[in-house]
Amino acid sequence: MPTAAPSQPTRALAPARLGEVAAPVQVVSALDVMSDVEVLFRAPQRTCVVVHDAQTGAVGLLTRHRYTEVMTGRLGYGRAVMTRREVGHAADWSPLVLDAGTSVVDAARAAMAREAAVRHDDVLVPGPSWSAASTADLVQALTGALADRAARDPLTGVLSRAHLVATVETWAADAVAGTRRRLLLVGLDVDGMGDLNASAGFGAGDDALRTIASRLREAAPAGCVVGRLDGDAFGVLVLLPAVYDDRAAELAVTLRERLVGACAGGPVTVRGTTSTSLAGWADANLLLLEVERGLRSAPRTPSGPASDLPTRDRA
Repeated sequence: MPTAAPSQPTRALAPARLGEVAAPVQVVSALDVMSDVEVLFRAPQRTCVVVHDAQTGAVGLLTRHRYTEVMTGRLGYGRAVMTRREVGHAADWSPLVLDAGTSVVDAARAAMAREAAVRHDDVLVPGPSWSAASTADLVQALTGALADRAARDPLTGVLSRAHLVATVETWAADAVAGTRRRLLLVGLDVDGMGDLNASAGFGAGDDALRTIASRLREAAPAGCVVGRLDGDAFGVLVLLPAVYDDRAAELAVTLRERLVGACAGGPVTVRGTTSTSLAGWADANLLLLEVERGLRSAPRTPSGPASDLPTRDRA
C-alpha cells in the first residue's frame, strides 16, 4: 500500500520459546564462599545464581530458597557453619537445563515432571551467557501460549473467525471511535478447492490453504490481522489512517490487489472484495456481512483444465 497505516492496536504475541522467557543470571565459581553469595541475594529480584566448577566444567544451581535453607540449618546454626564454606557444597548439581529453542509447553512439562523438592526451581538456559526462567514465568508464558493457540485456526495458524470478529470489535471501540480513522476488511475466497481435493486429495487442499495463509501474512502491511472466515475464505483487517472517502477507497483497492496477487501462481485461485467502515465508526457484523455478500456476488475465476492440477501419487 502506498500509504502506511498508523500504529495499530495489535495484541502482543505470547512467548513461544524458553529463550523468550529466560533472563540473564549471575554466574559464580564453585570455590566462592557462601558469604560472598549472600551479597548477591540481597537484590530482591535475584532468585538464583549459576554455580560453575572450573575443574570439571559442571554447572549447578543455587536458588534463594536453597541458600536460605542451608544458611539457616536444621537447628539454626547453619550460618555459623556455612559462612566460610564453598558454594559448591550447597549447589544443586543436577539442575534442569534446556535449550533456548525449547517450547514453553515442553519446558513447563519438563519442569513439572521434576521431584517435588526441586519442582519450582528455575530452569537454566545455556548460551554465550547463562540465563534462567522461573517457574512462575514459565506458567505465565504457558497460559499465554495456550490462549494464543486457542485463538488460532489449527490448520493455517491465522486467527479463527471468532477471534477475528473480536478483534474487529475491539479496534472499533478502542482505535476508531472518536477519531477520523476507519476499519478496512478485505475478504478473500479460494476457488478451485473442490477440483484440487478431487484430483490430489484433501492433504493437497490443506497444503494450499496453509500456503495462502502464509502468503497473506507476508503480504499484509505491518499491523494487519489475518483470520480465516470459513473453510475457503480468509479476512485481512487493517486500521486505515484518517483520510477522505476517495482515498480510503483507493487504499482498499490497492490492498485487495496486493493480497490477491500474493496468492497467484498456485493450483487454486483467489478473488477478493473489501468492506470499509465509516470514519469514526465501525460495526463488526456489518463489515463481515458486506464482505461475505461481496464474495458471493464476485465472479468466480474458471478453474484450469484437470491436467493442470496436481494428482495423487500412485504406486
